[in-house]
Amino acid sequence: MAYYMGIDGGGTKTQAVLADENGNILSRAISGASNPNAVGEKQLIQVFQTLFLELDNEGKTRLENVKLVYAGIAGSANPANHILLESILSELLPHATVFVEPDAICALYSGTYGGAGIVQIAGTGSITYGMNEAGEQGRVGGWGYLFGDEGSGYAIGRAGVTEALKSVDGRGEPTILLEMLYEHFQVLQPQELIKKVYNAKQPKTIIAPLSRIVFQAYAQEDVVAQAILQQAAKDIASQIMSLYRTLFTSDEKTKVVLCGGVFQEKAVMPVLLKDYLKNIPLILVQPEFPPVAGSLIGAYKQATIQVSQNMLEQMKNTQ
Repeated sequence: MAYYMGIDGGGTKTQAVLADENGNILSRAISGASNPNAVGEKQLIQVFQTLFLELDNEGKTRLENVKLVYAGIAGSANPANHILLESILSELLPHATVFVEPDAICALYSGTYGGAGIVQIAGTGSITYGMNEAGEQGRVGGWGYLFGDEGSGYAIGRAGVTEALKSVDGRGEPTILLEMLYEHFQVLQPQELIKKVYNAKQPKTIIAPLSRIVFQAYAQEDVVAQAILQQAAKDIASQIMSLYRTLFTSDEKTKVVLCGGVFQEKAVMPVLLKDYLKNIPLILVQPEFPPVAGSLIGAYKQATIQVSQNMLEQMKNTQ
């Protein structure tokens, strides 16, 4: 029997699933980072070798039966990175046909099941990616925390600190964010708060989790937190609308898959976002499956295997 593999790789970890042509999940594996912008060629080879050994842990030479691999890897939009990844995977899996795509496509497929649509990713960073019925792909944003990432956890966390400090200056509205940040950092004054952030080796990793505090303040009806999340929703809506106009016709009903921690509170950001997008025929979807399931769906799509409802049920085992 032929087997199919889906891979979802990023700057922190890489996940893979192996399945048969009927959607039965045979094995799952997880390894280290596989974004070529973050790791070198030798480390990439090691990461994939570890991944495949774990997938084949029962020693039944399953990997020799892999017919097709669909890998969604962060950083693969760069042509040189794409060639490198395709070369490594093809060498490690010589019997398989290899397809390498940006990781956002896997996230898209986790909600559209291989169909056209838009995926809005908003975690630590943010990016809007999409594909229309003709297979044309496009992106908006994703330029990193220095030049973009609007609506991301980082952007929300940074705004939370900024507005709290404005309240200290008397330039902004009073907000419970200030005391919540003090408590989070175990400090008593703004200078100590700033020192905690600036002394961090990677301030981004300190600031992005502060978005949770903004959501907590929002739940307590803090007007400053409400304004921050309204702005984040507006920024995300702007990105989605821009990509929609590029890839789809004005009356084309389109799924928008929402992925990432910013959408975790289903009653907050998805609701705010829906209000900003109410005049466009978009269907907001929060996927039931992780992106690695989307990569497996991508493998089946390339093999022209129709994904049935029963197969989708099996994919819940990729969680």
